[in-house]
Amino acid sequence: MKYAIIKNGVVVNVIEYESQPSTPPAGFSEGHEAIQSDVVSPNWHYANGTFTNPNPPVVVAIPAPKSLTDMILADPTELAKLKTALGI
Repeated sequence: MKYAIIKNGVVVNVIEYESQPSTPPAGFSEGHEAIQSDVVSPNWHYANGTFTNPNPPVVVAIPAPKSLTDMILADPTELAKLKTALGI
C-alpha cells in the first residue's frame, strides 16, 4: 500500500509499505507521520483527515458545436446557398 509521508500538513513523500509504518516512519525525523493513500503526490495538503490537491486540474468548458441546421439558419446567405444547391 502507498503511504503519504506528512510533515506540518504537507505531503513530503509517498512510499510503498507492506504494513502501516511506525510514527515517525523509519528514516524520517520526529513530526513526520504516514497516512495510507493511493492518490496523493508530494506537496498535497493534509488537514482534518482530508487530502487536498494544491493544484487541482483546470476544467475548461467547451461549448458544444452548433448543429448544421443552426449554422444555416444563423446566416441567411448560407440558407440561400443551400437552396440554390438543392435547386429550391
